[in-house]
Amino acid sequence: MKILVTGKYEPDYNRNHVLLRGMEYLGSELIEYQYHKRDKRTKKRIKELAETCDFIFLPSFTHLDVPFVRRITDKFLVFDPLISRYLSKVFDYKTVWKYSPRALKNFLKDLRAFNKSDLILADTIAHKNYYVKKFGIDPEKIAIVRVGVHTGDFYPKVVERKLNQKIIIGFYGSFIPLHGIEIIIAAAKLLEKRNDLEFVIYGDGPGFSKIRDLTIKLELINTTLKGWVDYSALNDAINTMDICLGIFGESLKAELVIPNKIYHYAACQKPIITADTIGIKEIFEDGSNIILTKNDASSLSKYIESLADNPVLRSKIAKNAFELVSKQYNERMIASAFLQVVQKII
Repeated sequence: MKILVTGKYEPDYNRNHVLLRGMEYLGSELIEYQYHKRDKRTKKRIKELAETCDFIFLPSFTHLDVPFVRRITDKFLVFDPLISRYLSKVFDYKTVWKYSPRALKNFLKDLRAFNKSDLILADTIAHKNYYVKKFGIDPEKIAIVRVGVHTGDFYPKVVERKLNQKIIIGFYGSFIPLHGIEIIIAAAKLLEKRNDLEFVIYGDGPGFSKIRDLTIKLELINTTLKGWVDYSALNDAINTMDICLGIFGESLKAELVIPNKIYHYAACQKPIITADTIGIKEIFEDGSNIILTKNDASSLSKYIESLADNPVLRSKIAKNAFELVSKQYNERMIASAFLQVVQKII
């Protein structure tokens, strides 16, 4: 198939990277037109490119581009929001009061993009149900396509261990409310007497200074904030971890998603502990290929200790997670699921 990929999108963002490179592997012809201005020149170019394509794909976070592209062409349009702007800003980041004009404005941006699309992607069933209930979208218009992982970028590596090296409890992220890093820090405090455990946190973002100040306040000596790590070095970083931590936020958004990091950890064959949510249980099974916990430090610390003291269980969880994700949710499988849905509808 010949596909026009357009909008103000980031080609290297994980969701986009998995889908686009997966489609290329499967033989699809992608015409990628990434623009920066919604002007007459852009309109003309999109119109020209759209005429030669089977359909148009607008990748993650291109909510504002959907109505713009729809005014240019009536070609079949697939939109992958990944998130709701309204849900993120009002209920996750909580930067917008839910009864304010700005909240309504974000709601309408979501709704307009959904209504102008011919097909909408959702990464989980829970996310699809949210779109249907909150925005009144016809469920037949929404297809489930998981986030998945590019297995050429994330895979197990043998890391040389030093004698008596501590067990590394690792996390990476952009320090947003979804992650609930405060709970990780609190769990580290509860486990500070365990001299065999070390917490290593990679990343940067809106909440970094708050977390840094918290580690100083608690006088944590078992936790290291590594700062930002480039995507190219992320696989190596994950492979140094013995136990990987997912998300522990308490927002509705946290309930709905399976974040990138979960797929990445699994593809690196690492045991994962994350919050017990509706979304995560759609493909993972507690005690088999993942460990699910309540969103509190006490529960998290107990599961960390349990895995740290049981290398056989760690190995079992990691192997099962790897088998699941590397076989069923790699870039080819994700792209194939996407193309099958579009072909069936078109």
